[in-house]
Amino acid sequence: MNIRTMTRKDFVRLLGSVTAVPMLPSFSFGATKKDVAISFRSSINRIDPAFTISGDEYAVTQAIYDNLVRLGPDLQAKPGLAESWETIGEADHWRFKLRSGVRFHSGRNMDAEDVVYSIRRILDKATGSAGRNAIGPIETVTAAGPNVVEFKLTSPLADFPLLMTQTFARIVPKDAGNLDTKPIGTGPFKFVNWMPGQQIQLTRNEDYWEVGTPKIDNVRFVTYPTQTGEQAALTSGQTHMMWDVPLSLIPVVSRLPGLVLEEVATTAFQPICMRSDRPPFDNPKVRLAMKHAINRELVTKIVLQGHGTIAQDLPVGQASPFFAGGKAPEYNPARARALLEEAGIKDLSLTLFATNERAGCLETAQVVKPMIEAIGVRVDIQQRPWDRFLAEVWKKENFFVGTWLGRITIDEQLYPFYHSSGSWNEYSYSNPEVDRLLDDARRATDLAKRKELYAKVQEILAFDGPAIIPYFMNYACAKSEKLKGVPPMPNKWVELRGADLVTS
Repeated sequence: MNIRTMTRKDFVRLLGSVTAVPMLPSFSFGATKKDVAISFRSSINRIDPAFTISGDEYAVTQAIYDNLVRLGPDLQAKPGLAESWETIGEADHWRFKLRSGVRFHSGRNMDAEDVVYSIRRILDKATGSAGRNAIGPIETVTAAGPNVVEFKLTSPLADFPLLMTQTFARIVPKDAGNLDTKPIGTGPFKFVNWMPGQQIQLTRNEDYWEVGTPKIDNVRFVTYPTQTGEQAALTSGQTHMMWDVPLSLIPVVSRLPGLVLEEVATTAFQPICMRSDRPPFDNPKVRLAMKHAINRELVTKIVLQGHGTIAQDLPVGQASPFFAGGKAPEYNPARARALLEEAGIKDLSLTLFATNERAGCLETAQVVKPMIEAIGVRVDIQQRPWDRFLAEVWKKENFFVGTWLGRITIDEQLYPFYHSSGSWNEYSYSNPEVDRLLDDARRATDLAKRKELYAKVQEILAFDGPAIIPYFMNYACAKSEKLKGVPPMPNKWVELRGADLVTS
């Protein structure tokens, strides 16, 4: 049966045939409790904020912890643990004033020393966090009083408060132990237990500092190993929210009774990654040949089915004030074959890896395979579940389809991915000119100068860069009509502070 042409009757019949839906332990509370279950397709690996690297893990830590600054649904900075912030002189010195009376789940008051510890922990090389150069060019972070924290940056950065919304910048206690086994935050929900590969259970923080929240009593984040099982759980009421609805299922899910499907445009992207420090992609002509081989318009049409927009091989959306207006190399198979010939490539076989647990990744690999083979390159597709993809493929293999949530600031969109020291440089890309331009752009305070520098970076990356980025994909989630107050976030985060469950 073709899932893309499935009718509602077909879908309901399919659910009735399911016998392998995981029946996980539910809450042992009374019927009047407001207990919410949210489903994922892949297992959670880490819940220490320093080491989380996927959207489902971010959702869990967002419920347990707070940041200095909160990101609103409009992607603007809102007060979090910091009730206010200001620059001192230039934008290379920032002062954050903390809320008083905020308590960790252990009962201890949170203060400036906890913030200093949390940030220094991420910056410490020994920690090994990917957030080390993702949270900004921080030179020092110090406590200037029990409720005041000051940051000195190596260069001015007007967007610095937005970087404090990042998942790595969650505030943890300075006396924290193993945060993967006993996470302690100040967030709206407290950790109860974790059954690896199955579920994580949280309960309401009765002492949460934000009056009136949270409204629900308990949350379970549940893993369903199959798409069919996840769908059946939502339809039967076993769960209340499907975190990530595959784009091919949007027409079906949107018609099912009792469910609400919400979709929002994002700058989430799925790059076709070329490891540029090894043959054959260490040759810029081979990378450019691959770019000319891809028909981005067709890839976008087939994979996204109208639920996204064409990209230009860059993670910078056209709505960004820093988008330079450039175009990716045009679809031109003849030019691609000529470039391979110039590079001395005559008999090339590639293995293209993709996960089958992130909507769009495997589909992209399947669509581009014949395009690449049309220029004389053999392609073998290898699929992996998400946990094995992260462990065996990501940052290791030569050729794979990645997947990323959209980034907010231009620095986040480019520096971590393309600077040779970048935390998210999954391509091992190193271009001294790009490094210099990105460093200069971080130091620049004049908007026109910043735009000029970032435009040069985009111009270089469009043709020399190590990634083919054909599209930006929309985000869709499905929820029970009884679950209220959980807005769809363009970065796929799950905001549960205002969540409520209508039980009548």
